[in-house]
Amino acid sequence: MAEYFALQAALFFASSHILIRRGLVSSNALTGSVISLGLSALTLWIMVPFSVPLSAFMTSASWYFLVAGLFAPGLGRTLTYVGIEKIGVARSVPVSNCSPIVASILAVVVLGEEWRPSNILGTCLVILGIVILSTGHSAKGSWRKADMIYPVLSAIVFGISTNLRKLGLMISNLPLMAAALTAATAIIFAGGMVWMRGGVRELQFTRASLGWFFAGGLVNTAAMLSAFYSLSFGKVVVVEPLISTNPVISIVLSAIFLRDLEAITSRVVLGATLTVIGTLLVMAAARW
Repeated sequence: MAEYFALQAALFFASSHILIRRGLVSSNALTGSVISLGLSALTLWIMVPFSVPLSAFMTSASWYFLVAGLFAPGLGRTLTYVGIEKIGVARSVPVSNCSPIVASILAVVVLGEEWRPSNILGTCLVILGIVILSTGHSAKGSWRKADMIYPVLSAIVFGISTNLRKLGLMISNLPLMAAALTAATAIIFAGGMVWMRGGVRELQFTRASLGWFFAGGLVNTAAMLSAFYSLSFGKVVVVEPLISTNPVISIVLSAIFLRDLEAITSRVVLGATLTVIGTLLVMAAARW
């Protein structure tokens, strides 16, 4: 069951990246983040009264979920969208999905999960993939290598958030409650980001972008729920490598639906493939 939900999450995350990229053509990353997070929070909290008892929120698990929401999807999703805006889906998304490396290291320290020497090979492949992606020219238009920092930071905060979520689920195994609390914290975080950057005038609500952002938000909500359910059924080292396969799906979808925005070269495919293979090897090594 954990594997099913993890693969479902990968498909939904990849689809949301494509939708958001379309919306960014006529808007900006901050707007996309606010709409997506707000829609996720609203949808999840509408579902909560029908599935989660009020008493469930009175446990220490709630604090883990709330703090996890600050890291991801709050900061993590915003950084992901900025990365997509700056350097494109094909280059940004695979790097953002190096988060299982961070998650696995923390899982060893915090959760006591096993770590093997064979992870070295996977780590090297991931680093090589990042180097190839950062030196290629996959996205049309100008870009700066310094902008790679956005997906890298996204990977780090998502890795931290994963372990906080698992710690909370070990106390209270209620995926919907966990998703609702993290989404609530994330939208509060996004609101703070808007205020710090100058208020609502920084948001670009355009007719052309709203449909894409709303669609992306709904799909991302489904991805969030799927990810939480997979984590509730399985261990971090089992579900994270499966969820992290979404860059491959993103690249395939980019080649089909973003031909006018993304140029998928052999260099991008190689870099993304190495990144995903390396991440899978790092995480799967704990099962060998």
